[in-house]
Amino acid sequence: MSTDYTGVQEGRHTAEIFRDNWLWLVLLGAVLVVAGLVAILVPAVSEIPASKILGSVLVVSGVIQIVQAAKMLHWGGFIWHMLLGVLATVGGALIYMDPFAGVVALTLLIAVIFAVHGLTQIVFAVRVRTQSGWHWFLVSGCIALVVSILLVMKLPYSHSFTPATIAGISLAFAGCAYVAMALAARRAAVAR
Repeated sequence: MSTDYTGVQEGRHTAEIFRDNWLWLVLLGAVLVVAGLVAILVPAVSEIPASKILGSVLVVSGVIQIVQAAKMLHWGGFIWHMLLGVLATVGGALIYMDPFAGVVALTLLIAVIFAVHGLTQIVFAVRVRTQSGWHWFLVSGCIALVVSILLVMKLPYSHSFTPATIAGISLAFAGCAYVAMALAARRAAVAR
């Protein structure tokens, strides 16, 4: 099966992929929402460092996103999903291991990860703009960029404003984007 699609053909193929994998995309979105909530809530109620929580959450959500991407090999958006999954996994591992000295370096690393994540989501949104619900990825990408800017502007952070809290918000919105687009694809398929 060739992946050389242009215009209308690519739009139809994308719609088929989202329709056929809607349940997996909803599950991926749900994992991202839960991961975002964990990143927001756990550091506030436990002694576990926020960076350890955020790193763990990113690794888990990244691995799940890589598995999801593998289910959609013959789709033009495969590479975007794979890149997002690899970025989250590698970034999460780096954040968890904390190879850089100091809070500023760690916060800058998190900011870079979310800036790249946001740009990738925006590019993905533009690529699938013919699909219902694509705007959720655009919003999610913009939120990730805002998160990145907020992290850089607030250096160093306080206990009430941790990178995990801000990043959790971005992850939750990314999860909502997957759920919204998957359900929109499912509704379109049922309406036919």
